[in-house]
Amino acid sequence: MKKIQHKHEAHRLTYAIANDGCLVNIDTVKTGQECCCICPACKEPLIAKNKGTVRVHHFAHQSGTECDLAYESMLHLLAKERVQSAFLNTEYFGLDFEYRSYCPNEIQCKFVRYDYCYTAERKRFNLKDYYDSCEQEVTYDGTKRRSDLKLFSSTTPNRPPVYIEFCVTHASDQEKLHNGNKIIECVIEDESDIDKIIRNGFVEDMHRCDEYGQAPQAKVQIYGFTNFDYNNNRLNTKIEFSRYVLFKSGKTRCYQDYCNCKELKKSNPYSIYDVCFHTPVAFGIYEYAKYLGYDKFHIPNCLLCKNYVDSYNGIGKICRLYKYLQIPKYEDFDTSRAKDCRCYTFNQEEHDQMMQGSCGAPFDEI
Repeated sequence: MKKIQHKHEAHRLTYAIANDGCLVNIDTVKTGQECCCICPACKEPLIAKNKGTVRVHHFAHQSGTECDLAYESMLHLLAKERVQSAFLNTEYFGLDFEYRSYCPNEIQCKFVRYDYCYTAERKRFNLKDYYDSCEQEVTYDGTKRRSDLKLFSSTTPNRPPVYIEFCVTHASDQEKLHNGNKIIECVIEDESDIDKIIRNGFVEDMHRCDEYGQAPQAKVQIYGFTNFDYNNNRLNTKIEFSRYVLFKSGKTRCYQDYCNCKELKKSNPYSIYDVCFHTPVAFGIYEYAKYLGYDKFHIPNCLLCKNYVDSYNGIGKICRLYKYLQIPKYEDFDTSRAKDCRCYTFNQEEHDQMMQGSCGAPFDEI
């Protein structure tokens, strides 16, 4: 006969506190009030309903009023007892987390990155190789807060312990998690989460976002462990940047370019000056770069002249003296002619304005 699944059946109180203060399962006690058990939360007497085949065997309050925190308190106590017992009675209890090795230039890197530059691997350790003891409700080193469990070495007392926190209703506060101690926080939503810890050890979850960009709540997180380094010299990342190029003639180019992060080179053997701005957005870069090139080489160019202005119909730049100089109005013309132009007037005002500010991006000069 198929078992009927009742609403909230998964949250039935299946463990309670016996006369000796220990947690006991519903199937190990007598039926009714003879179970002599109390609620783990409110400490009120319970009735053992462990007969029948339809509903899950469970405890209920003798008063008939259910305690809102009973199930959560049960899980919290159960996690402490079962994980402590499993740790003490096994030769292997694993700790599994992601170890990241970053580029040595990760912190001071000038390149704009779309992600952190690292490689990752899973590392797994047997906690029993370092710790042989486990106690409940022990005060943290250096703080007055208490941990659910404390793993420590009786043979190497100077070894920093590991504190275990079981989160059922409330997560640990950030001050506790970042107090400098080694902490493993485990979210316990039902008994299956406890079973997974006993079966697999502490396996840190990865924060993988779903298709909507939402990251699920991590069931296991670690704090205070060494889980990264900056020794990865093997990384080579393709980077995007804005490149300004100046030629001896005075002609210039400014465009988006790509290169390997370890091989920033000149784009053209005939250029006399390359400036690479580490930003994928070129807005405002050219106006700043052209004056960098001028300050370095002082080569006249129409682009630096006060007479080189926006056209009236908005289709580009023109020389406003084109009639006087008898040059094309809209055709592309040689801006390097400024070297021989009798009307060339350096735009000192724009130069000073640009040089007083900043392009807003780090750059390399080549």
